[in-house]
Amino acid sequence: MRRLATVICVTCCTVAFWCPVLAQDEPQTDQVSRNIALDGVAKSWLPNSVASVPTSLVNDGDPLTFWGSNAPSMDPPKDIGIEWESPQRFGAVLVKFYSLYYCPARDGWRLEARSDGEWTKLDAAAENTDCPWWVFQFEPTRADALRLVVDTYRLNRVAVSEFEVYEAAPPGPKLRRAPILDGAFWAFEYEHWAGDFPTDEAIAAEAGSAHAIGLDIIILYTITGRDGVFSTAVPGTVIPQSNWWAGRDPVQAVLARADDLGMRVYLTDTSPTGFSRPVEPDREKRSGDLLQEYRKQALDRYAKHPSLAGYYINYECLPDYFNNKADIPASNSQQLAAFIKANWPKLHVVQPVGLYRWRQSKQARWHHVKPDELESFWRPYIAHCADVDAFMVIDGVGTGLAPLNFTDANQRRIRALCDELSKEMWTDVEVAEMGARYEPMPIGRVAASLRVAAHHAQTIVGFCYFNYMSPNNGRELSARLYNDYRAYRFGEHLLRPGAGRSRP
Repeated sequence: MRRLATVICVTCCTVAFWCPVLAQDEPQTDQVSRNIALDGVAKSWLPNSVASVPTSLVNDGDPLTFWGSNAPSMDPPKDIGIEWESPQRFGAVLVKFYSLYYCPARDGWRLEARSDGEWTKLDAAAENTDCPWWVFQFEPTRADALRLVVDTYRLNRVAVSEFEVYEAAPPGPKLRRAPILDGAFWAFEYEHWAGDFPTDEAIAAEAGSAHAIGLDIIILYTITGRDGVFSTAVPGTVIPQSNWWAGRDPVQAVLARADDLGMRVYLTDTSPTGFSRPVEPDREKRSGDLLQEYRKQALDRYAKHPSLAGYYINYECLPDYFNNKADIPASNSQQLAAFIKANWPKLHVVQPVGLYRWRQSKQARWHHVKPDELESFWRPYIAHCADVDAFMVIDGVGTGLAPLNFTDANQRRIRALCDELSKEMWTDVEVAEMGARYEPMPIGRVAASLRVAAHHAQTIVGFCYFNYMSPNNGRELSARLYNDYRAYRFGEHLLRPGAGRSRP
């Protein structure tokens, strides 16, 4: 749950400066771009590759099933591949590993083709190795079998969701829009921000840095705390201003800069007591009343800014807190959205949708949420929220809660729901590892999530620019991601030599 503060958002309405070519509107159907693995039989040949699940799961067309060998030991080498009745011509393989934690080491693999009963190692290079979907390319060859042999694991073992084989490069699926960020959250710890950016002008200048790489949606949190104990960056409200912001108004400074740059701004605050999980009614009411008064004071304070375009409901509901029933949390969201619309009719309201783990009961084990489970909760939720304009999927990639295969399938389902119920569908793409460590992702991994989001979303934002993409926050990895994204965004070389690319 992101319990942070007020939000600023700006939408990029053009992708004229994004140079890489969009994928074709529809996958081709000729042999060159067809997945010929569907014509073969999935197999393992090494005696050490015995699995408790069938090898056929790697070419069943279902991204949520997977093969992984666990016998006679967990140790490599392991192999998985495709066998055909007659020789086939191929020059590329797309392997969708279950997640980044179940991939080979960068140099811990080899591709082999079988002809006349003999296996030969191919001179292949792997691309996109910063993400769990690896593309292997090599000179086209003819053979009756092809396999990936894994000699070294990245972490503990390998699991493969789909093993796809093509004569040339894998085709690009249909994209609804360019795979780029329209903007980003600005999530912060107040004392940290105030120390790193000692003037409001310095914070406002970050809007210019973000705008320079096309991030024209900024989602800025202004309040922190929980359970009725809050502090804010906004002066003069019912909630105390944090000591480190005394005498300052950083939100005003950022909004003024956003006005100059033509950016659109969304404000947010924090989840009221009871939004995350049910609590006693009196406590929930006290917290809710305090925050409603704060919202009115803060939004009225900044309403004159043309960049103020919307409000983000900072409420990533976890279904199991409500026994997987949507009525209570959906009612909370709708009441808040109706309050915003009644007082500031022009504001566009966005509600997040967490693609996180799922369990049937408090006693059950967690698992990655599947589309049917997701729909069972979010269909009635979305249908109830008449005053919410857009639902933003939080992709969760990098948190360990939502592997890319699941994210793709779940975003597709949420997009279908939003289309059916006449809502916009946004996606928040994680740009950092969050969990055991908190650090920016390499650009190759961010790009993979952007491509998935571009299949489904109308608007794409990142989490979070200020902590993980700013070139001015003092963190080397953050500045590197900023510069790498700028190169990606404007069509320069996506990767530095050798980055995200490997040979065995």
